[in-house]
Amino acid sequence: MEMKEIHSNPKYKVLEVTLNVGEKMPLHEASSDAFIILKKGKGRITFSDREVLLNAGETLLIKAHDQHKLEVIEDFNSNIVLENDAHIDFIK
Repeated sequence: MEMKEIHSNPKYKVLEVTLNVGEKMPLHEASSDAFIILKKGKGRITFSDREVLLNAGETLLIKAHDQHKLEVIEDFNSNIVLENDAHIDFIK
């Protein structure tokens, strides 16, 4: 998994997140709402009460502190927009 900040201003930042097929992002949450823009690939995002299949060209809003995990089905490249001071916490 590769995660890097590609843009920021006083209000928000944009992360680029890249994962290869078969990789997973373990259970985590963001401290602000997170808007995901999937540019390439396919992934399954699992929440405590639902599962979302996200395909290239689709978007998803994840509310702050909504714990979820990601399983990559096809090589995955996305942009994630968060508040500038937001952070992502992985749940142990």
